[in-house]
Amino acid sequence: MEASNIHAVARDLRHATRCGSPLTPAGFEALDLELACEIAALGRELALADGDRVAGYKIGLTAASARASYRYESPVHGYVLESTLSPSGSFVETQQLSNPMVEAEIAFTIGSPLDDPATSVQDVIEATESVAPALEIIDSRWSGGAASLPLLIADNTNAAAAVVGEPVRLPADIADATSLLTVGGAQHPGSTDSVLGNPLESVAWLARHLAALGSGLKPGDVVLSGSMNVPASLGNAAAASAQISRLGTVHASFR
Repeated sequence: MEASNIHAVARDLRHATRCGSPLTPAGFEALDLELACEIAALGRELALADGDRVAGYKIGLTAASARASYRYESPVHGYVLESTLSPSGSFVETQQLSNPMVEAEIAFTIGSPLDDPATSVQDVIEATESVAPALEIIDSRWSGGAASLPLLIADNTNAAAAVVGEPVRLPADIADATSLLTVGGAQHPGSTDSVLGNPLESVAWLARHLAALGSGLKPGDVVLSGSMNVPASLGNAAAASAQISRLGTVHASFR
């Protein structure tokens, strides 16, 4: 794929993110991971050029079943834009989304740098400023969804929006947390089993991964550590909430 085409795909994905109108995946069957990462990086640059700011990161494919569905052995990551973050109780606009789904997550706020390729769980514990219950709203800008891992990566791992609850100090037993996601009238239980078995390990993986790329986690970064449940379709639901043990509850309304 030529450089001009890569830029065009990044612009089209950015336009779809802002205005809807998903792209057809036809013609991108040969897209590889290297080019997908370039497209995602260009999309990030376009967002920054529009005046947005990167507020942190999201981690995807933390559940073994999700990795198996893409035939990939490790998690993946995307960036979280400041414009897509809202506090608990917010109204989230979803009219521009094609098939929004909701996940219950634990959001970490980083208090000190994590940029060591050998970052451990203990390092994450020491660097965490606070944690909070969160709802992540995901959506694909590819018509029919991302049918391959490169399509998922190019589209910033389906990032759409996130609603974050009140921060609390990191509980010592965070690895044993459970969740109950409610979307409309349907309930979806979950646990940290779907977050690499421990959300601290998920954040440690991200820090190691970013360090290998020459960067890292910075103070103030918000990290969505991974879904505690199978993504639930938002459908026509007007509200959703997630109760996470040891952390509290976060809720959002949709319009």
